[in-house]
Amino acid sequence: MLGKGVVGGGGGTKAPKPSFVSYVRPEEIHTNEKEVTEKEVTLHLLPGEQLLCEASTVLKYVQEDSCQRGIYGKLVCTDFKIAFLGDDESALDNDETQFKNKIIGENDITLHCVDQIYGVFDEKKKTLFGQLKKYPEKLIIHCKDFRVFHFCLRYTKEEEVKRIVSGIIHHTLAPKLLKRLFLFSYATAVQHNMATNPKNHTVMFDTLEDWWWELERTKGSMKYKAVSVNEGYKVCERLPAYFAVPTPLPEENVSRFQGHGIPIWCWSYHNGCALLKMSALPKEQDDSILQIQKSFLDGIYRIIHRPPYEIVKTEDLSNNFLSLPDIQTAYSKFKQLFLIDNSTEFWDTDIKWFSLLESSNWLDIIRRCLKKAIEIIECLEAQNMNVLLLEENTSDLCCLISSLVQVMMDPHCRTRAGFQSLVQKEWIMGGHCFLDRCNHLRQSDKEEVPVFLLFLDCVWQLVHQHAPAFEFTETYLTVLSDSLYIPIFSTFFFNSPHQRETNMGKPGHTKQAFESAHRVGLVCTV
Repeated sequence: MLGKGVVGGGGGTKAPKPSFVSYVRPEEIHTNEKEVTEKEVTLHLLPGEQLLCEASTVLKYVQEDSCQRGIYGKLVCTDFKIAFLGDDESALDNDETQFKNKIIGENDITLHCVDQIYGVFDEKKKTLFGQLKKYPEKLIIHCKDFRVFHFCLRYTKEEEVKRIVSGIIHHTLAPKLLKRLFLFSYATAVQHNMATNPKNHTVMFDTLEDWWWELERTKGSMKYKAVSVNEGYKVCERLPAYFAVPTPLPEENVSRFQGHGIPIWCWSYHNGCALLKMSALPKEQDDSILQIQKSFLDGIYRIIHRPPYEIVKTEDLSNNFLSLPDIQTAYSKFKQLFLIDNSTEFWDTDIKWFSLLESSNWLDIIRRCLKKAIEIIECLEAQNMNVLLLEENTSDLCCLISSLVQVMMDPHCRTRAGFQSLVQKEWIMGGHCFLDRCNHLRQSDKEEVPVFLLFLDCVWQLVHQHAPAFEFTETYLTVLSDSLYIPIFSTFFFNSPHQRETNMGKPGHTKQAFESAHRVGLVCTV
């Protein structure tokens, strides 16, 4: 998980550097080039995956303190991943690795996982993008999961260098069209082999019955009702087709402002108090429209705020909490602690690890999220108050805080199936913009904000503090975060349920990151 770096980082006193440095020069390895190129290496392709370009006689460096070693092999780029096919895989294997991903290997990088690409020209490192006039002798790839890959192209044929470097840059960094994602090629190739796993059932919340079941489970059916007013997305494309609202609320009110200004039920505590969320009404300059909106909201509040038995506390997350730029800036600083290219950078970072970690503000943001969740829990549990979360579109911070509250208060959400159902309800059906927040189409860096990763890191902290309370471990959270960048699961690749159904059909028709992950062995929970 992201937090592993927090606990496992160096720090303290800088260890002494070795007085003797030994290097394995590429020229020495190059003497065995003939023997290397004769060996056969196999590229394993997923259904629908196509090879785009490749280069032979590429040296992959393995960074180990102040010395370098490497192995020759073939570097390939498909429409799904960048892969290095080494001739002696045992030389690169980590003996301490307990779990292996069955979809991507240790030397595979999905195209969506690439963060930055650098080239080395005459020992000078430069960022690569667009068309190149000169091609590098070394390629450095920084990944969104904090891995760093070094490839030496010095002994690769010139035309192969041009093809592989240009291909990697184009297919990872260039803006994309939604329908050109590998997700669609894969779904087409496997559409007739989509058996579901009946075990560890994840509630998808794509039917009215799913919402009624959740209301019954949490004892929320006494005061709230599941509605189908948005069936076919005729009211709002941002909302799910089905959701729950307070029982006294007339359904015609939902369509008045296209779902804005409506208190949507998230979860109920056993004492009858509930957690709700509401999106802001459109901002209008006309005084008469503003008056209509105010009158509408007054009516809504009279429905949900009826003292002394129904008291509502409002939490405005858009104005009184974190901002998305705050999260984006902190995460950018945080990830630089892990994207280290050489031993010199390692030692420079290691000696001031904790001060750099603190200055990134990432841990402070996690602290503020957990603190806000605890404040809401106190309102629900100790003060017997309903809590209404306000946000412009209820699709970022509302998803984060409401999910944390439920993980802390509801034991069902700490089981594997319950946690998956929670993510499905609050994030997928809640309309979190995964396509934009993960920047899958490479169209806007400003929209790329790791809100879901922040949630997983907050849960990671809870798992480490209260491990016996959870059915899953950090391994599960880590692989779930990796699934954000594996374009064979439609779960984390759309901005809304409407967009997903428009492009992929109903959730049951394509692979989900939860159910399918267990079936193919992607997720380990031990």
